[in-house]
Amino acid sequence: MPALTDRLVRASLVLQGYRSRTIPTSVGEVHVLEADGRGKLPTLVLLHGFSSAGVHYFPLLHSLRRRFQRIVLPDLPAHGFSGTPRGGVRGETLQGGLTEALDAVLNEPAILFGNSLGGVAAIRYALARPARVRGLILCSPSGAAMDADEIARFAGMFRIDSHGAALDFIDRVMAKRSAMRQVLAWGLRRKFQNPEMRALIDSIKPEDMLDPVELRTLRPPTLLLWGRDERILPASHLEFFRKNLPPHARVEEPQGFGHSPYLEAPGRLSGDILRFAEDVTRGQLPA
Repeated sequence: MPALTDRLVRASLVLQGYRSRTIPTSVGEVHVLEADGRGKLPTLVLLHGFSSAGVHYFPLLHSLRRRFQRIVLPDLPAHGFSGTPRGGVRGETLQGGLTEALDAVLNEPAILFGNSLGGVAAIRYALARPARVRGLILCSPSGAAMDADEIARFAGMFRIDSHGAALDFIDRVMAKRSAMRQVLAWGLRRKFQNPEMRALIDSIKPEDMLDPVELRTLRPPTLLLWGRDERILPASHLEFFRKNLPPHARVEEPQGFGHSPYLEAPGRLSGDILRFAEDVTRGQLPA
């Protein structure tokens, strides 16, 4: 069940003109928030990370809605207000439900922004549906190749069984220590102990990671944002993307960005998104 704060944020967005609906897919219902914008930039899709939800992009939405024609906020299956996927919580069921939902709601090529798990989801959608993606912004994306031992170490970071471990995780997510870290840690521990989130982490296998050869075939203009204060994903993952993204991809390492800059630096992140979208619209970025 979504947290009370998530329900309150959704209610606030509905009052601001966002439409909340569920899209039927072959793996279950996928929840989407969407709103018409007041600008001329293409449709923007914001894809969230592990255990998060579309409503968590709330700090970005006011400035972005003024400049884009449309904002779309899907919840991945088993996240937010979406249902638990039929067939179990695994990477392929999450991606399958998201792909079907985006196919249903996108009526023109869109710019996709994806953070963490949302980053690899954006990549896979762009590979599967290149004609529907006008640009791709990847913010600390997951999906870099790992062997079984690396996956085990990585997955262990998400098995949080104490408040102290939750505090440590929050401190790694944020570029600076948050005054709200105690409250955030309580909520994070509750989410990470959710059986669906545990099942997703336990399902990760080396073959689920991105194929470097396939990654090089990405066609849309691409921006990779990897904060200098990223402490969840190892530096080797940045090097994986730097090495295997196509030559036209732009890589930036902003100072003061941690794993989820939409929480700490929404103004700066909004500016990065807007500049990229403007360059794409003017045809100033190679593809």
